[in-house]
Amino acid sequence: MSYKTNRTASELQKSISLIIQNKLRNPDVSPLATITEVTVSKDLRYATVYVSTFDDTEKTVSALNNSAGFIKRELSFAMKNMRTVPTLVFKSDASAEYGRKIDSILRGLENEFHSESD
Repeated sequence: MSYKTNRTASELQKSISLIIQNKLRNPDVSPLATITEVTVSKDLRYATVYVSTFDDTEKTVSALNNSAGFIKRELSFAMKNMRTVPTLVFKSDASAEYGRKIDSILRGLENEFHSESD
């Protein structure tokens, strides 16, 4: 990505996080929801927002997609320097779950190795 898209993605990530924490009143959005990454298309018209939670991620992602219009409108107020605010698509970020899975596999191998050496 270019410098401009990286900078825009970073600003979007900060602003969306603040909007979700302070302004969004959707009970289906987990209070533990974290925006892990934002990717922006080259023309800055579309943004994919990756969300991670400790509980029901799919329910939170669905609720955020339903609230995307509200979040986009709030972004237009927060980011007045942008000509157009990108269309938002929220997706589940599976990297934390993937990390936990790898960690459990490694612990299983470690336990197996220690039981064989005893």
